[in-house]
Amino acid sequence: MIGVAMYITIKSLWERHKNKSMIAKLTGHDWKTVAKRIKEIEEGKEYLAKKPHPRVLDDHKEEILGWLEENLSGVRIHEKMQEEGKMKAKCTSNKVK
Repeated sequence: MIGVAMYITIKSLWERHKNKSMIAKLTGHDWKTVAKRIKEIEEGKEYLAKKPHPRVLDDHKEEILGWLEENLSGVRIHEKMQEEGKMKAKCTSNKVK
């Protein structure tokens, strides 16, 4: 996976009418990788630094936020979710991000 800086470099070189093999040589990437990024640029896609992955608790977000508004601790929220059968994992650390 290429970084943001390399994505911008490929984009600027392509806009300066450099060909794919020249861009590959300058950046040190395979021409196929450069071709993929150019295709994304031409389709108007923005660079995604990271693919979004669903989290385990995403389905319960509203309920958890409600409990947090009731001033329940992370441990108590975990206990409630285990009681309701929504959580099977052990409580190792409860951090709210």
